[in-house]
Amino acid sequence: MNLKNLYYSLVGLFCFINLSAQLPYEKIIVYRNEPVHEREDETYLIFANETLTTTLKNNTYQEFYMPGGSFTLQVSEVFPTKKDVACQYGRSYYYRINRNVNLTDKSITIVAVDSLAAANEIKYLKSTVAIKKNIIKFDRRNSFGVVFEPGVGFEKVGMLSTTVGTQVMHSFGGGVAFGLSYGYRFSDYFGFVSAFSKQFSVLSPRVTNASVVFDQGVFSTTPYFTIPLMKRYEQKIKLGVGLDYRFGADLEIETEKLEDGFNDIWKYKNAFGYHILAAYEWELGGNMRMHGGFKYNDARFSYVWSEQYTPLDPKLKSPHANSLSVSVGLEYLF
Repeated sequence: MNLKNLYYSLVGLFCFINLSAQLPYEKIIVYRNEPVHEREDETYLIFANETLTTTLKNNTYQEFYMPGGSFTLQVSEVFPTKKDVACQYGRSYYYRINRNVNLTDKSITIVAVDSLAAANEIKYLKSTVAIKKNIIKFDRRNSFGVVFEPGVGFEKVGMLSTTVGTQVMHSFGGGVAFGLSYGYRFSDYFGFVSAFSKQFSVLSPRVTNASVVFDQGVFSTTPYFTIPLMKRYEQKIKLGVGLDYRFGADLEIETEKLEDGFNDIWKYKNAFGYHILAAYEWELGGNMRMHGGFKYNDARFSYVWSEQYTPLDPKLKSPHANSLSVSVGLEYLF
C-alpha cells in the first residue's frame, strides 16, 4: 500500500468511526418555588454560556441537556446572575432559581441542590417539564489558528569544515516551521486540521562567513481523534496521522567567502510526506484553544537542477527530511 492509499484509508476509517460515536450529555434541571405571590408571572430567562436555553415561571421546572464539561449558568440579560457549573457525563444536576426575599433588592440567586432535596421540592410544583428534550450544544465546529514548530532533523549531511576542524552540518528535516491552520470538528472526538506553513533549516553550528538555507512550503492535512482527560472535557489528548505536500523546495548555498566556496541554488522536486502528531489540547475560555505536543515528520526529496553545480553526495541528491518537532498552536473557535 503506497502513502496516498494509506492516508485515504485512515481518513475513511476515522469518518466511519465518527458515524457511530455517541456524545454523552448531562441533564440540567432548573426550578422556581418562591414562597411569594408578588411578581409571580414574571418569567426568568435561563442562559447557558450566553445561549438562551429555556424560560422559567414561578412554581415550574424545566430541563435541558448539555455536553459534558463546564459552562456558565445565567439568569436574565440585564444585571444577570451567573454560576459556573462543572458537571460529569450522564448525571443530573438541580438548581433552584429564586429571588432572595430577605434582601432589599430581592436579587436572584442560583443554588445547587442535591437530588433528594430537589426531587422533594419539584413534586409540589404545578408544571412539569416539556415533553421535547431541549439539548443545548455550542456548535463551534470550525477553528482558525497559527502554528509554530521548531524541530531537529535526524539525517544530517556535512557541508563544510571550520578552521579548527569542526564539521558544519545541515539537516533538510530540521529547523523551524510556522504558518496558518484551519480545522473542522466532526464530533467531540473526531476532526481534521489543515495547515499551510513555511519551513526553514540552516547550518549547525552557525558560522559567520557562510550560509546554507533549505526552505520549502508545506500543505498538510491531519485527521485526528481526541481522548478526554478524566472528567475535564476541555482538556484532551489529540492523536493524528496526516499527509504533507511539500513544494517550492530549494537549497540556497552562499560559501564564496571560503576556499573553494561558491554561490548556487539547488532546486528539488515537489514531494509527498507524512507526519504523526501527539499533543495535549486545552480550552483557554471563550472561543480560544491551544495545543502543545510532538510531531514526527518524514519526506524524501529529489534533486532537479541548479544554476552552476550538481551535488554528488547521495544525501544531497536525494535528501531524507525526517525530523521530530515541538508543535505549538493557538486557535480561534467559531
